[in-house]
Amino acid sequence: MYDYITIERSYACGGHAIATALAQKLGYKLYDHNVVVETCKRLDLPYNQVVNMDEHLPIKTPFRVPGDKYLSLEEKIFHTETDIIREAAKEAGCIFIGRCASAILRDKKCLKVFITASHTYRKDRAIQVEKIAPSEAESVMRQYDVRRSKYFTTYANAKWGSSDYFDMILNSEALGTDVCADVIAAAVKG
Repeated sequence: MYDYITIERSYACGGHAIATALAQKLGYKLYDHNVVVETCKRLDLPYNQVVNMDEHLPIKTPFRVPGDKYLSLEEKIFHTETDIIREAAKEAGCIFIGRCASAILRDKKCLKVFITASHTYRKDRAIQVEKIAPSEAESVMRQYDVRRSKYFTTYANAKWGSSDYFDMILNSEALGTDVCADVIAAAVKG
């Protein structure tokens, strides 16, 4: 049995909906946007600023000064989110979406899941569910996927979406939200 589930996902594949359904099925606590809210409180920053920098790599500078005082805001957000995830994982029964939780909790028994879907399905979902303008959907999808991939690859030291890293890769278009949640729940219960 897995005490922790970590979910990485391509943009607009329905990862949050699947994680929400899974949390209800298992009685696990879900950590996603609430991590951002807690990060805002701890860093005393507005929500929009943190959410716009969430899962972003810091800008590389030629000179680095050691110490927390000199970290970029992206690094401070990453370290704060890492602390929040580790604190949450002191209790079993957690689902973490994104933020490299699988790498942060590498010392725990986590079921590492990647959720994706076809480009067309995700574009339609971006327009219908995420309310992205049709003219911007392609650009937004690409932007999120590239950002998440780079962030994950950097902090997890693994390839985003790779079967070499993830225990389970699911196609939300083919399976749907409920079946994806059922499949993950079955794996968790072993």
